[in-house]
Amino acid sequence: MSIPRLAIQRPVMMFMLSAVVVLLGAISLTKLPVDLMPDVTYPSITVRVGYGGVGPEEIEQLIVRPLEQSLAAVPGLEQLNSTAAEGSGTVRLNFAWGVDLNDAADEVRTRMDRVRGRLPTEADPPSISKFDASASPIMTVGVESDKYDRVALRELAESDLARRLERVEGVASVTVDGGIRRQIRVELSKEKITALDLSVDRIISVIRTENQNVPLGEIIEGDTNFLLRSQSEFQSVDQIRDLVVLTKGGVPIYLRDIAEVRDSTEDLRSFLRINGKPGVRMRVSKQSGKNTVAIAEGVRKEVERTNREVPSVHLSLVVDSAVYIHRSIDSVKEHAM
Repeated sequence: MSIPRLAIQRPVMMFMLSAVVVLLGAISLTKLPVDLMPDVTYPSITVRVGYGGVGPEEIEQLIVRPLEQSLAAVPGLEQLNSTAAEGSGTVRLNFAWGVDLNDAADEVRTRMDRVRGRLPTEADPPSISKFDASASPIMTVGVESDKYDRVALRELAESDLARRLERVEGVASVTVDGGIRRQIRVELSKEKITALDLSVDRIISVIRTENQNVPLGEIIEGDTNFLLRSQSEFQSVDQIRDLVVLTKGGVPIYLRDIAEVRDSTEDLRSFLRINGKPGVRMRVSKQSGKNTVAIAEGVRKEVERTNREVPSVHLSLVVDSAVYIHRSIDSVKEHAM
């Protein structure tokens, strides 16, 4: 029997089959993740090592070249690119399509362990990351204020505003850029530390050791245990100035005797302005597989709520990838109709 004759003779059955197909399509449409780009895993791994205060030439000799020599023989590697910049060295490994990145990452970690002893001890531990297109920011929120300066505005963004956005369903992380970080500067006197035979490394070690909370054990009183710790982190600049770095002949040598301690900021190397005013940028990244449009709508509502609850600052959307997605969806609807 032909399909058209069967459809005419069994209308109820055909109606039920069509209804099932339409129902499954409607359910799939509501569950379909909406994003600007497809979820594609690129065969690329990046190794980065930070080494603050070191120039590009030294970074190339001390970090980049040992990494290249160790990672050049990773199986499946097609191309290796390196970058030596001030304070950091980066090596990017591009593999052939079809290579299992998990196995490649394990091989990279194994070779990194072998070369770690050749890297400077002052350098940061190497970080290994895979390229993930979904980790790119989907939105950028600008923060401006007439009340706060660059330092206070960045601290407010990191401590409060970024956490508000991170509470939105589907948001993976919020990265804060712009503004100026607070920095305590300790400017040593070369003549004084030379006369006292003090090395810079020893002074750094003393400051680092004293600026931390240390557990002191516990006290048992009846059925209750009390955990003790020493609160030794610096709370003010005066506490840093009063730090004893050396005792000579029974006389304590304070940090203020050999250095000038100032509450300052980091060096200003770039400017970020929102609507012509000094501002801060917050870049929002979504969780993998989540709906970009739904996340963007939640971020917009949180921005509006923050503007009402924190009147001293103003948040505005600088980049919103959901706009392009809406346009693409509207175009598909138009062509479908």
